[in-house]
Amino acid sequence: MKAIHLNRRASPLHRNIVGYTTLAIAVLGFIGAMPSPASAETLEQASASTQTALTQAMNDLSADYRQQQWLRLAQKKDRDSLIAAVLLGMPNDTDKEQINGNAQVEEHLAKVFGHDPIALFALALSCQMQYEHCAHPEYYDALVRIAPDNAVHWLLLPKHAAPSDAQLHAAATATQADSHLRDIFRIVRTALANQPAPSKRPGVDPRELALLLRNNAVDQVRQPDQYGALLKMCKVAIAQRRDDCIAIGRLLEEDRSGSILSRMIGSTALRRLMKGTPEEAAGKEMRREQVWLSEQIETSKIPYQEQLHIDVVAFGEWEAWQRAVERMGKTRTPPAGWMPENPQLLLLSDERTPAPAQ
Repeated sequence: MKAIHLNRRASPLHRNIVGYTTLAIAVLGFIGAMPSPASAETLEQASASTQTALTQAMNDLSADYRQQQWLRLAQKKDRDSLIAAVLLGMPNDTDKEQINGNAQVEEHLAKVFGHDPIALFALALSCQMQYEHCAHPEYYDALVRIAPDNAVHWLLLPKHAAPSDAQLHAAATATQADSHLRDIFRIVRTALANQPAPSKRPGVDPRELALLLRNNAVDQVRQPDQYGALLKMCKVAIAQRRDDCIAIGRLLEEDRSGSILSRMIGSTALRRLMKGTPEEAAGKEMRREQVWLSEQIETSKIPYQEQLHIDVVAFGEWEAWQRAVERMGKTRTPPAGWMPENPQLLLLSDERTPAPAQ
């Protein structure tokens, strides 16, 4: 989370960015709108190590670190440790299969904390990521039964299934949308605090490497990515479905975790369905602001990742990005009349001029 990173592989962000899938990138046209993979210039606290060596060490050890931390957390008994284990163990952009044994951790989490909405969210999220092998679709049923007031929950269907019209309507009549990004960051960051790197590397400060591995692990935790199916359903929606899509778009724009992904999905739906209205104009401006923030972060030489993660937990992702840009000496919103080098970034995917045939 390149364009918006839904899974944030090797990115200094999320997704945020991630964040934060190929389907969503194609549907939304986010290419170029999010920071590219981690560059040497943006690594945290690299005073004692060469940045190149630190980056290489992180890439080499990230899989071992994930396995090491999953093994440690999977043996614990408290809710947050088990949730962190499930989130680390589920499929991600690098490893398409979940960690062997993660299903048993999920079952333990469900047995002990099966009435907790955040635990059920983690379980349903893991089930969504498993295209073929989710053995417990009932986690989704339990989530929407216990916490039906969150529109995101209704979209978190097993195996990336598209929502039915009834599920779409239930999402539309929810009272809020919360991607739980703040919860995910808080739980995983706390679970990985002060944990060492799996091994040492010559010329690399072990504390810097451990911090980078921790932040990278947080960034790799997947976010709900059912939004591609949602936008397809809403693209040419009529009658009740159109009303439901508009309601969901409004809820996602106000995601309680400030998720950039949620806000961009919501604004995309409204821009398509509310042509010529103030809501379309507001969605266009939201997109312009997001591209502005992305460009400032991508070109920054000031370290920001650790503080940005702290701010995501405290304030939500959108506000965290704005604060990061302010620390760089820039404004949190673009100057009047500002346009990116590629103005097509501000357009919806179906509005863009097709690339010339090769």
